Amino acid sequence: MSSPDLKNEINAAEVEPLLPIEKKLIGWSLGLGLALLAILITVNHFVPIQL
Repeated sequence: MSSPDLKNEINAAEVEPLLPIEKKLIGWSLGLGLALLAILITVNHFVPIQL
């Protein structure tokens, strides 16, 4: 039995475009992450952590 060469398999695979729902999910994820980061920075600015 011959084992398939992984490099050849990857190179032979066709590139599939993203579906519209996948693009929407990526956009929502990035937007939510940036919004939460901005909220965290704002809260940290007004209520700094004191040890």
